[in-house]
Amino acid sequence: MSVFIILILLSYFLVCAVSYLFLRKIRYQISYHLGMNVAMTSSGIMGIAVGTILVYGFPGHYTLITIVSTIVAIFIGVVFGALVDYQTLLSGISSGIMSGLMGPMIGMAADLPLVAFCTVLVYASFALLCFSVRS
Repeated sequence: MSVFIILILLSYFLVCAVSYLFLRKIRYQISYHLGMNVAMTSSGIMGIAVGTILVYGFPGHYTLITIVSTIVAIFIGVVFGALVDYQTLLSGISSGIMSGLMGPMIGMAADLPLVAFCTVLVYASFALLCFSVRS
């Protein structure tokens, strides 16, 4: 089961990295409002998804998983928020803190359909972020 969890986590980070590279290439087209949405959505969805999948895969390590998911969400918020300016970076950090603490709580009640839903939500959210920037 843990190999399955690791593969899902790697797919999350792969989708996140591809989205970041795409958005970095067109970062001058991202306005302030869209930048805040990008930073908050990316850190929020990654914090919830990483926390949920880690608690589902490794139950009993709640403290460590909460710390890891919060740090991951904050890092994602910083990276995506830095595409625009410091205010979007701050929005990404605050959204990362909240979702990083919330994800493991959701994961304690998770079963396989919720893990599948989180996976679809991650893919759809990052696709929507990349699609939302119009040239």
